[in-house]
Amino acid sequence: MAKVTVVGAGNVGATCAHSLLRLKLADVVLIDIDEGLTKGKALDLSQAGVIEGFTDKITGGSDYRASADSDVVVVTAGLPRRPGMSREELLDKNARIICEVIQRSLDTSPEATIIVLTNPLDLMAYLAYRVSGLDAQRVIGMGGVLDTARFKRFIASEVGVNPADVEAMVIGAHSDSMVPLASLAKVDGKALTSLISPDARVFQKERTKGGGAEIVSHLKQGSAFYAPGAAAAHMVGAILLGDKRITPASVFAGGAYGIDGLYIGLPVTLDLSGVLEIVELQLSPVEQEALLSSAKEIEAGLTALGRWFS
Repeated sequence: MAKVTVVGAGNVGATCAHSLLRLKLADVVLIDIDEGLTKGKALDLSQAGVIEGFTDKITGGSDYRASADSDVVVVTAGLPRRPGMSREELLDKNARIICEVIQRSLDTSPEATIIVLTNPLDLMAYLAYRVSGLDAQRVIGMGGVLDTARFKRFIASEVGVNPADVEAMVIGAHSDSMVPLASLAKVDGKALTSLISPDARVFQKERTKGGGAEIVSHLKQGSAFYAPGAAAAHMVGAILLGDKRITPASVFAGGAYGIDGLYIGLPVTLDLSGVLEIVELQLSPVEQEALLSSAKEIEAGLTALGRWFS
């Protein structure tokens, strides 16, 4: 039986743990500085298993020794941006958290593949890679699966079909500069460009970019957690099952798509070794330009991270 540790027992972490158990992918360890929170949620989830029919083990605590020999470590720990907090303050606080979590996780699970959800995601994934000492293929950021789910949902609603009938993908930064690939999107095998107007396509792309903010505007307090948690579990499944499905994820580009030296959302295949391959898709000229622009945005943020790994 595989073993997955989820660090951070907030809404996203707990939802990820629940999704993993429902998918019957692995035994799960929930780690958080608030030990009571993890123990309570682990006990609650174990009781849900009686009703929902999952039998994999879940435990909770604050001691990383319980996570020893995990195959995958999912990092959801981190602070959201609060009113009055600058982006620089958020980055600094979450960088500190990432450095500690990565070090403590690898002390007990040195062979694990790391999935990072902490924001700003592409920068935190890069930081995790630099401080971990791992090969880049074993450190992955979760962003594209979530953004793609939103894009598919909005397309399906526009066209009036089941999201399962939609083929679509979002790449680029996990931010407002993400790149929904409308040129490659299909509905029941038909090109999206033949089904809805250019204005409708632009609207769906822009709604996707603001998908997280739209949820926050309704909630008033807090942010999305069901879809992010499910997206992280989906990535764990792609790794553990090794079915080589194409999955958008924040990875070290290494020259792909004309981008190097940073983490950014690209289509990849995953297996137990982490990133198996970056898949080169045929983008439209506009999409390629947008992807490069998105990379420049990420690159501009790398300077602020320098003191954490220099």
